Amino acid sequence: MIRLVSALALVAGSALAADDPYEALRAMDGHWIATTSGGRTQTIDNHCARTGLFFVCEQAVGGKPSALVVFLPTAGEKRQQNYKTETLTAAGDRAGSWRELTIDNDRWTYAGPARPLGVKRRERTIVTHSGPDFMHAEIQASTDGKIWTVVAFEDLNRAP
Repeated sequence: MIRLVSALALVAGSALAADDPYEALRAMDGHWIATTSGGRTQTIDNHCARTGLFFVCEQAVGGKPSALVVFLPTAGEKRQQNYKTETLTAAGDRAGSWRELTIDNDRWTYAGPARPLGVKRRERTIVTHSGPDFMHAEIQASTDGKIWTVVAFEDLNRAP
């Protein structure tokens, strides 16, 4: 479930301001309570900031450092915001392939990393936001890229 939490180092905000490609990402900052599809509850703390060209969120899960998530804006359709994202773990694992994040109003879609040849199963994470203090996230899997099945979910509530 840490993979879902790391992918979710995020919480949606308002529409993107034309002069600040990171406006929507700012809402990620803060303290969250996450409840997984298995009934497990844990805290997630995001410390987010713009560092020049990049926007980053340092994440702690259950009070322990977990990851640094890096965002870089890319060109997108007029009503969408697109980013490349990279998650660096606190364990010092080798960085993986950059992933794609598309924000379309209150729906955030994280495309999984590129698949090795011969691997048909793909994953994506869909995050749906209901205001600034709640989001529902689902990891979905597909073998054809058309029919997606939920394999895990998580609800996050902003904590005081």
